Amino acid sequence: MNIKDIALLAETSVATVSRVINLDERVAEKTRQRVLEVMESTGYKPELVGRALLGQQKGKILVLLPTMANPLFARVLAGVEHRASANGYDVLICNTHRDYDIEKRYLNMVRANQLDGAILLTAAASDEELDAFAALNPLVQCCSRSLGGHISYTCIDDEAAAFEATNYLIGLGNQRIGLINGNFDRKYEIEREKGYRRALESNKIKFLRQYLGESDYNLYDGYDACRRLMELEHPPTALFCSSDQLACGVMKYVMEHGKRPGVDVDIVGFDGTYIAELCTPSITSIEQPGYEMGKTSFDLLLERIQDKEAIVKRVVMAYKLVRRGSTKECAAE
Repeated sequence: MNIKDIALLAETSVATVSRVINLDERVAEKTRQRVLEVMESTGYKPELVGRALLGQQKGKILVLLPTMANPLFARVLAGVEHRASANGYDVLICNTHRDYDIEKRYLNMVRANQLDGAILLTAAASDEELDAFAALNPLVQCCSRSLGGHISYTCIDDEAAAFEATNYLIGLGNQRIGLINGNFDRKYEIEREKGYRRALESNKIKFLRQYLGESDYNLYDGYDACRRLMELEHPPTALFCSSDQLACGVMKYVMEHGKRPGVDVDIVGFDGTYIAELCTPSITSIEQPGYEMGKTSFDLLLERIQDKEAIVKRVVMAYKLVRRGSTKECAAE
């Protein structure tokens, strides 16, 4: 099976199949989907660049961030840069603002052989598009799972972490627990909601959609999401937030309205960044091993740079629930 066979089965040209593989935006969406379906059904794997290109490595890699504001990403970058420097690589850091076109423009630098590979912290492109790209170019996903068969990744088990956090809040005596999550339908957002729901179900607590708050990942959106939840007729007695920044906004709203974190309202954040420790009281949080994820992501990428046929690896790292003053158990200490 070769690219000509794929073109024949998809009823299109070889050039069009090549464009689909290389994420070229000039392909109509229906045609793109048809080509991707044929590739998947036939198990077609595009021919990879020969090992001779190893001598043409640029010594530079790309790290794409959705935002510069999340302190977790700073920890990840520190890990990437540590391992990159030890291996003689420079790191180009770019902010995509979660914009598909910006992300694609930067990835095209890898496709054009201007950079040796890329590490992606969340993605705007679809799994199918990224997998087709990764079949030809070194690409690693960090902080989130990938369904693609050509993409190595490192992350935590977000569903298990959300289950543990929600179960912990239930164990403190809470029956009305709100979840403030991102609104981008990322895989980790979906998994965290699954974990939250599973914890409620396992404790025979009815899931109520009104206790879901969606927002961007910043203090101000956390504040607004908390306001909407607290204005309900029966507001939550506990809030599980999908980032420490959101939790910080929740803390601000709660205290401004005469309630005490860890006494009147239990609050749990996510990521375990310095923000959780700067607040007063400090915030209970799910701690992600950002530095280790960064180092591991670079190592996975280097394997793909050095050997285009290196086995795809899926590394799920350990997280930790760090208990602090924003929840009853620690507030009473």
